[in-house]
Amino acid sequence: MNILLMGYYGFHNVGDDLFLRQLIDYFAKKQDVKNIFVFCQEDYYERTTDKVRFFAANKLSKLKRLAIILQSQCLMWGGGTLNIEDKPTNLLRLQSIAKWTNKRFCFLGVGLEAINSDEKENKSQVFKNADLLYLRDKQSYESALQKLKPIKACCLGGDLAFLNLDYYQSYIKENKSNEIKNISFSGKFWWGEGRGEFYGQQLMQFVEKYNSVIHLLPAHVGEERNDNKFHHLLKKYLPESNYKLHSWEKPIEFVEILSDMDLHFGNRLHSVILADILGIPSVGISGLNTKIQHYIDKTEMVPELRLLDFMEPIELHNIEKLFREYQRPNEFILNESKTAKEGVELVFKAN
Repeated sequence: MNILLMGYYGFHNVGDDLFLRQLIDYFAKKQDVKNIFVFCQEDYYERTTDKVRFFAANKLSKLKRLAIILQSQCLMWGGGTLNIEDKPTNLLRLQSIAKWTNKRFCFLGVGLEAINSDEKENKSQVFKNADLLYLRDKQSYESALQKLKPIKACCLGGDLAFLNLDYYQSYIKENKSNEIKNISFSGKFWWGEGRGEFYGQQLMQFVEKYNSVIHLLPAHVGEERNDNKFHHLLKKYLPESNYKLHSWEKPIEFVEILSDMDLHFGNRLHSVILADILGIPSVGISGLNTKIQHYIDKTEMVPELRLLDFMEPIELHNIEKLFREYQRPNEFILNESKTAKEGVELVFKAN
């Protein structure tokens, strides 16, 4: 069996790069899987198995792309939030090829953006056509059941970042910190000067009380969408001795840096997810009814203390309470891993 993996790969995003690594490692162990083909924007990945081959978009002709698709028995879109603004023409075309050539097309561990009634017909067909729609959160799952009838196979499972917990084992924080000395902050590349000044001023509370070091940790690197574009603005409002600007090449480097933190603030979903896996108290910066809120609610770990709206002031006493009360959500993490594996296994059972 040859499989083709697609997604938001090759964009230097820690979450998507982790999904890809997890999926490759998982499928490489399957004797039935002979080859793993990966379509990505850029090919900067380490080959961890002889079964995998990466194909960068700018080096892939239409003919070569078609040849790879025809060689594959199962086409999969793995991880991420599906944000399809226009008609998903490319995916619909791929699904048509899959149907004509008797191949399977699966979505694995994805979240769905809200689908409005006027968009429904344009956007929903790509999900209805899938042989498997494995969703990572309850809101996406319920939306699919209500708006995407009929669906061939739909299931709710864990986020793909939880697929193999052994990947993180040596970085898990065994002993809880006594002080808030090291704080990581993951903003977004497109945030401007105003937010830089605001969050710099908010983080100064920790500098003044604990002499904390603020670690500016991008969850998205690379040239075009590097979160450090914003972090360079934020650092102007922090003392030079109280911040550190980080970068990384492999996602495990992000994990390693994060593992040294006592507290994390993040606007990137998978920075918050990774903090939980590592046992680090975290606060998501996001609005209501967003993927970050859905995830934090799902953990059931003091959710009332773990979500801030954009530009909402950071209340020091609330963060100190979170720091005292937070415990690594072990049962939740194990269940996410279990259901992620069950979701991926359905690839081999889909008709």
